[in-house]
Amino acid sequence: MQLLTGFSLGCLTVVFLVVLRDFRHLLVGKVFLWVLLAAAAFVSSRVVGQEYQWLLGDIMTTLPAAFWLLCLLAFSPKPRANPAWTALALYSFIPPALSRPFGAYNADAAWWLHWLGFKLPQYAEYILILSGLWITAIHWRNDLVEGRRKLRVALLVSVGATLLCVTISLNHGLDTRQLVAGMVGVATLVVGFLLLRGQEGVLLDLQKPATVSAASDKEPLQSIVETEHTVDETDEIAAQLKEIMEQEHFYRTEKLTLKKLASRMSLPEYRVRAIINGTFNYRNFNDYVNQMRIEEACERLVSEPDTPIQNIALDIGYRTLSSFNRAFRELKQQTPTEYRQSRQAE
Repeated sequence: MQLLTGFSLGCLTVVFLVVLRDFRHLLVGKVFLWVLLAAAAFVSSRVVGQEYQWLLGDIMTTLPAAFWLLCLLAFSPKPRANPAWTALALYSFIPPALSRPFGAYNADAAWWLHWLGFKLPQYAEYILILSGLWITAIHWRNDLVEGRRKLRVALLVSVGATLLCVTISLNHGLDTRQLVAGMVGVATLVVGFLLLRGQEGVLLDLQKPATVSAASDKEPLQSIVETEHTVDETDEIAAQLKEIMEQEHFYRTEKLTLKKLASRMSLPEYRVRAIINGTFNYRNFNDYVNQMRIEEACERLVSEPDTPIQNIALDIGYRTLSSFNRAFRELKQQTPTEYRQSRQAE
């Protein structure tokens, strides 16, 4: 047990120092540091004196909320602190900490204290963990940088799976801490490898993707010829994409996905993704589509003053007026109605 504990704590310490060095200035980095600290509290709980168990327990209880917040910040294109989810996250660890001195963890405690201070926060923990994994699953495909997508998914899924085992072990009093401590160590090794390999792009998009020539190790003349061929092919695909989207107005397609666009171009998804990211410099597919939709909407809001806004929204590919208003406000910092009125006044 002590060997596994030492192994896990050593891995956690190394990754903590890496994150502290490279990501401490980011909010997502600060949240990740707390996740590592809470994991260290769990691993240390079997070898620390009884007088410190209450402190370690309070720190461990924050793990699900911290993981959920980490997923939200790292994966959601435009993370927002939803009041209901924020309240659920706070409820998962504040009532247990406050009710611990009153014996809420004991089954013979008052039923309302046991449920409000212990049982219900447990359910909140599971909901937060599953929500974090759900955020990971639904948003990762929107990321157009292939390497970062794989790194982020592997990073958060490894942490999420281990965290789920940790939470089940704690909530149900299972004597599996030795096994889970080993899982924490292995997951931390994976995290450390991904961080050192991916650096800034793992947690947040801070750098443009580097373009590496596959022909760098070949003969100079052969390398030049293949590079020119690759550039010509890239330009051809970019021109095809531009024609389909701008002249055929394919962006108006309702529920447009990268898969649909790639199918229309008769190309694999990774080729289209690389063009949108590398040539057009978009990091998110939805941002790419919304940009073209909102540009057309702006033109029509001015040139067609009598056309209802909802009709324009439906024409350019939005299913609801609310989704159109939300996308328009994010790009123009005002509602479609305000935009139309301001342009008419001008």
